[in-house]
Amino acid sequence: MNRDTSPLAKACEPLSPPDPAPPVARATDLPLVHPAYLRLLLAAAKAEGIDLTARLAALGLDAQALQEREEPVPLVAWRHLLRDLQGPSRYAGLAVRVGYKVPMLAHGPLAYLMACARDLRQALEALVRFAPLRLAVLEFRLREHARGLDLRAVPRVALGDCERFTLDFLWAMLCRTLEDLCRGATRVVTLHLPGPRADVAAEWAELGVEVGRSTHAAFLQFPRKLADTVLPTASASEYQRAWRACEEAEREQGWAKSLSAQIEQLFRTDSADSYHLAWVASRLGMSRRTVMRKLDAEGTRFSTLVEASRRQRLLRRLAERQLTLGEIAIDLGYADGSAFHRAVRRWFGVGPQALQRSIAAGIPQRSLSPKDKTPAPKD
Repeated sequence: MNRDTSPLAKACEPLSPPDPAPPVARATDLPLVHPAYLRLLLAAAKAEGIDLTARLAALGLDAQALQEREEPVPLVAWRHLLRDLQGPSRYAGLAVRVGYKVPMLAHGPLAYLMACARDLRQALEALVRFAPLRLAVLEFRLREHARGLDLRAVPRVALGDCERFTLDFLWAMLCRTLEDLCRGATRVVTLHLPGPRADVAAEWAELGVEVGRSTHAAFLQFPRKLADTVLPTASASEYQRAWRACEEAEREQGWAKSLSAQIEQLFRTDSADSYHLAWVASRLGMSRRTVMRKLDAEGTRFSTLVEASRRQRLLRRLAERQLTLGEIAIDLGYADGSAFHRAVRRWFGVGPQALQRSIAAGIPQRSLSPKDKTPAPKD
C-alpha cells in the first residue's frame, strides 16, 4: 500500500514534531525545587521504608528546619536524594508512586488558580504560565491539534542522571492533580513515553493511565472533549484573583515568564484584537518598540507568534463546528476572506473547505504544516 505524501496527508500526522530545547540555564539562575516537593519526597520515601535523614544532613539540610522552609532548595540536594532512590532495582516505579501521592494543595497559589479555571484547557494554560513558581527546573509547553492537546515538559536545567526520575515524578504528580480537578481524567488521558519503560508499566497500569510510545520526548495527550470539560470549582472572579496572586508570587521570587509566553497567553484568552502589536503593547504597559526589541532578544517575532496562534485557533474552531468559515475568518482577525484562504493554504497546503472536511471526518491535524517554514515560537 503506497503511502500518501500529499501536503494534506503530511499535515494530518497525529504527533507534533519535537519542540526546540530551551536554553539550558545555570543552576544559580533559577529558583529550583520548591521545598514542599522535597518534604513530600522525604515523607513518601519514608513510607516506602527509605530514611533519607542522614543523606539530607550530609547535604547541609536539617529535616526539621525543612518543614518550615519556603526558600527554593538547590538542585544539587534534589539530585543527591534521587541518586539514593533510583539505584536499587527494588525502588523501580518509586517516582510514579511518590509523585501520585502529592496532594493538589502542595502546589500553592497555582493549585487554586487551576481549580478556579473555566475548564481543563484553561487550567493547563495556567499551569504552563506559572509552573516555575513551584518547579522551575522544568518548562511546560501546550500544543493544540484537532484531536485535543499535548502537554510536554522540557528540562530548563541539566538534570543529568536524575532526569528520568524527575520526569516520572512530575507526570505522576500532574496526573494526581488532574484527578483532583476532574474525577476520571486520568483514565482518559494518554501518557506517551520514549522507549520501552517496563520499570514503570505496572505503576501506571495500577493508576489506570494509558501509556503509549513516543519517538521523541514524553508528553501527555488530552482528548478535546476532556480539555473542554467544565470544572466543578470554576469561578471567573476567583480565577482573576488567583492569577494576580500568582503574578505577585512571581515578583516576590524574582521569576517572570518570557515575554513571548505572556503574549501567547493573551492570544489564548482574548479576541482577535490581541493580534495587533499596539493592543498587546498597551496591555503589557510597554511601547511597541520595546515589545519588538524584547521578542528579538528571545529569538522570535511578533508576526511569528500571531501566525502560530491563528493556526491553533483555526483548528480549534473547525473542530468545535459552531462557526461558519466566514465567522472563523473574522475570529482569526481576517476582514478579507481571500487573505484567510491564502493563509490556510500556506499553512496546510489546502483551502479552508478541504481542511474543514478532513477534520469533520476525524482526521487529526498537526498544528504546523510541513509547507510552513516559519520557525516555531519559543514559549
